[in-house]
Amino acid sequence: DRHPPAQGDSDIERRINQLADPNSSLSRIWNRQHDRYIAQQLLALAEPHFAQSTWQAFYRVAIEGAKADVVAKELGISLNTVFIAKSRVLSRLRQEAEGLLEVSSGFSLPG
Repeated sequence: DRHPPAQGDSDIERRINQLADPNSSLSRIWNRQHDRYIAQQLLALAEPHFAQSTWQAFYRVAIEGAKADVVAKELGISLNTVFIAKSRVLSRLRQEAEGLLEVSSGFSLPG
């Protein structure tokens, strides 16, 4: 009885409502940050499964947007090796993403 009843903070309620609206700027920011976090986690899970040169080839081309021929020259590997590295890492990332969906929600991607 000593403490006054808690009053709802209208600013918090307003922000929660914004998150529920997929078109609000707050919701878009939240989604971008969430997607970035998930991508970082997937990359961290996948990286240990590859040789450093494979990972560098993938990262430079797929993440940094470097041209495959430039990366091949920088790393002293063939252009085909760059494309194979990118394909292998992307495949692993898909596997890791599928595992995250299954663990977090019980949801399973169709085979």
